[in-house]
Amino acid sequence: MSAEGMPLAKESMLAAPLAAVVRCVLRYPVAVIAASVLLAVAAGAYSYAKLGYRTSRLDLLNPNTTHNRLWLEYLREFGNEDDAVVLVEGASRDQIAPVLREMEAALRREDRLFHAVLHEIDDSKIRAKGLHLCKTDELERIERFLGEAKPILDGDWARLKVGNVANGLMWRMQNEGPSATMLDGRPASTDSATAQLSKFSSNLLASLGAEHDKVDFWPGMPQSLSAADLTSNNSLYMPDGKMGFLLLRLAPGKDPFAPGSEATDALRELISHTMVKHPEVKIGLTGLPIMENDEMRSSKTSMAWATGLSLVGVLLILIAAFGGVRHAMLANVALVVAIAWSFGYATLVVGHLNILSVAFTVTLNGLGIDYGVYYAARYIQLRNQGRDRNASLIEAIRAVGPAIAIGSLTTAAGFFAAALTSFTGVVELGKIAGGGIILCAIAQLFLLPALICVADRPGKIRMPQMLEVHVWVRPILRLARPVLIATLIFTAVVAFGIKGLWYDHNLLNMQARGLESVDLQRRLLTDYGQSTWFALSIADSREELLARKAALDQMKGSVEKTVEIARLLPNNDDRKQPIIARIQRQLAALPERPPLINVDSMEELGKTLTQAQEAAVRDPAGAACVRQLEQLRMALRRRPADECYRLLSEFQQRMAGDLLSRLHLLRDVSNPEPLELSDLPPGLVQRFVGSSGKKYLLQIYGKGDIWDMAGLKRFVQDVRKVDPNVTGNPVQAYESSREIKRSYEQASIYALLVIVGVLILEFRSFRWMLMAALPTGIAIVQMFGIMGFLDLPLNAANMIALPILMGVGVDYALQVVYDYRQQQGRRYRMSPSTALAVLVDGLTTVVGFGSFMIASHQGLQSLGRVLTIGVSCCLFSSLVMLPAALTWATRNQKRSQENDAEDDLADAQRASASGSPPPDLLTDNSTDLSTGEMETADPETSRPIAPFFEDLLADDAASNPEQPTDTEDSSDAPDAGKITPRPRTDRQAAA
Repeated sequence: MSAEGMPLAKESMLAAPLAAVVRCVLRYPVAVIAASVLLAVAAGAYSYAKLGYRTSRLDLLNPNTTHNRLWLEYLREFGNEDDAVVLVEGASRDQIAPVLREMEAALRREDRLFHAVLHEIDDSKIRAKGLHLCKTDELERIERFLGEAKPILDGDWARLKVGNVANGLMWRMQNEGPSATMLDGRPASTDSATAQLSKFSSNLLASLGAEHDKVDFWPGMPQSLSAADLTSNNSLYMPDGKMGFLLLRLAPGKDPFAPGSEATDALRELISHTMVKHPEVKIGLTGLPIMENDEMRSSKTSMAWATGLSLVGVLLILIAAFGGVRHAMLANVALVVAIAWSFGYATLVVGHLNILSVAFTVTLNGLGIDYGVYYAARYIQLRNQGRDRNASLIEAIRAVGPAIAIGSLTTAAGFFAAALTSFTGVVELGKIAGGGIILCAIAQLFLLPALICVADRPGKIRMPQMLEVHVWVRPILRLARPVLIATLIFTAVVAFGIKGLWYDHNLLNMQARGLESVDLQRRLLTDYGQSTWFALSIADSREELLARKAALDQMKGSVEKTVEIARLLPNNDDRKQPIIARIQRQLAALPERPPLINVDSMEELGKTLTQAQEAAVRDPAGAACVRQLEQLRMALRRRPADECYRLLSEFQQRMAGDLLSRLHLLRDVSNPEPLELSDLPPGLVQRFVGSSGKKYLLQIYGKGDIWDMAGLKRFVQDVRKVDPNVTGNPVQAYESSREIKRSYEQASIYALLVIVGVLILEFRSFRWMLMAALPTGIAIVQMFGIMGFLDLPLNAANMIALPILMGVGVDYALQVVYDYRQQQGRRYRMSPSTALAVLVDGLTTVVGFGSFMIASHQGLQSLGRVLTIGVSCCLFSSLVMLPAALTWATRNQKRSQENDAEDDLADAQRASASGSPPPDLLTDNSTDLSTGEMETADPETSRPIAPFFEDLLADDAASNPEQPTDTEDSSDAPDAGKITPRPRTDRQAAA
């Protein structure tokens, strides 16, 4: 009899229980179908009412890790909104500034979709109180300076005559005494009279030459007018002025899968209209919310196309494999019911789907159908051998049911192992997909027999003819030794490619190509070395934050810049307000322009300078001052008197005008009222001050490409030296990328341990476990090597392929192992149903996951490529390598006479049709068809190429030296007495 009809030499302990359940199913098939459908409807209704969707990246985080805890604390204080960025590019700042202002006004009008719009900072209120931003000692210096200038403020502008200034400084020198000096002879203090006289004479000398436009007339005046710094930073522009920014935040909208879609579309429409009005500029849109929205919409579209393509592709493969539509549709009906159960299971166990677990339906579509293929293929094979419907259904479950059950457990283990990791997104995907795989197996094991029982009415159904995959494989298996040698050589060669395998942490490389938001990010990095990403440091006081800012600004190698408004916030120093009030009173009556100041005669001025020089000689620190005065006197002597009068008058008027301008600026920022948060623009406060009003934020921009892992790692590590609790998107990306990688690695290890445990528990033999697992190990080595040679990196999107492949590969190998165990003691011949099932399952999985390669999203593309390569390697190792090894290892064992007759007759018929001799006549090992005995080649010339498998199978062959033939008593066979062996045909008897 055929392999399918033989009693199982090594029957699984699961075979009898599974057969018992199917017998019950066959007694009440309609009730089983009705209960299954009702359960599916109930699960669908339950999931429709209760299942939530969490598409934010926050829902993927494990709140117990330190970096995620810090990030969640930031979100509670500052909110979870990031800035969208509008970039306007033109020839100059004057060209792009009006466009930015126009867009800012338009966006402010659309307050339903946009808020916190920020381009130019209205600093009028804060500037009026600018002196509050000075330190107290700086305010005291300003007040002392105004005290010295009081006569001028009272109207005595003649004090600014050159001679009067020199006399005043000379008088101070005489009263101060000799200046303290440094080792090199320079004055210890720039506030000393000698130092000021030196600077004054240097300025006067410069005004007589070509450098008169660069004169600093009042070096002794305090420069700490901090509010003036706002004038250079009140807009967002690149240093060259050719690109400007507009920041805004988007309303989330109603789309749960792609928040902000309505606002993003409206913003792009506004940009399009503005570019039509201003063709001289280019306008782009980027920022993290835009990139995430583009990514989700791209992924959603790609997933829809991939799902549709995979469904159609899988169905076509099943129809072609089964030779008809009926059984292919029945297997898919069972799969649909199982997916409905899975939605209810996901709702019950997790309660929601995240942006990773939402793809579990595609996973089940690619993997869950496999179990229906195994079962339906064996059933059709048995029916075509003459068995009746129920007997075929029961014998099929005994033959392939254990493989389906154990295979589903190993595949589910690959997913459930992810639940033991620390990354919440991966944990939830593992729980949902793992349970879904088991539900798919249950549906194919018990619902599919009921569906077939109802559909295949006795006497009314013509059974289809399946593809003869075993016929395609048989010539390869006849060359078992060359196939094994070639496989080992190929595996060894491609293993060298593993050295080139690398992990890509860069999230930009997973975005869809051609997206404007991603291209602009790359341009900012390439042209300006700047990203819209920034780390975040949170402090409890402005002083603490400003200290961190000072330390971070020193990290020139990794920090591009820091941004904060802490320096503009109140510092609650009660000593400042009365000083500022006095300064304001002193400056209340300033004139609009200075009066004309007379010039001393050249004789009087010469005497004054000579006296000043003599006074400077007596000061040990006055050497530089003496030289400056001497050069000044010589310069005045060389020029005509009229020219000297003109130049001195210009110098005095410019000095008076400069002083008056500074005093006006000082008055403008001397409002004594204390600073309030309401003095700052709301958009600025919202970004930099926490909701409690007690937390202050510092944005830290990295230098270079911090999307790349090397730059990101250096940036994060350097910033943490200043603030160990720093957070922000770069820190999250750094930690999450490492955590995802670590989680998938852990999941792979856990999956391996669970799979090994399940196999040992089932087979109770380390050797059988190794036989089932080894092909998958070889396939994974081949996959990694091929990826290395093709420069296909691992990343956060495709790393999940590893635990999936472990389960899938073992699943394929198990079908071959169970097929061999049914033929144990004879030369192994791969059964038609097993060959078909393994090939079809591999192809459906390749089509299911390979459809991702049409996606525009690079992460999904990479997942499709990796799984296509990996599943193809698993398919080769299970369909070719493992059967070749088993064929070679059992080459000296007997074969069934009926198998030989059927196989050789079919070969002879095909050879006759093609005009070539039968394949068996070309081999070293031939069969005597009259006896069914194998004529084995000379052992001296037939050395084993697979001693491992020979050793592996030696014990089991020895324990079963004799197997029943078609003439032996089969009373111990499964369902003995119920299945009548098919009589031989005339052609078989003739053979």
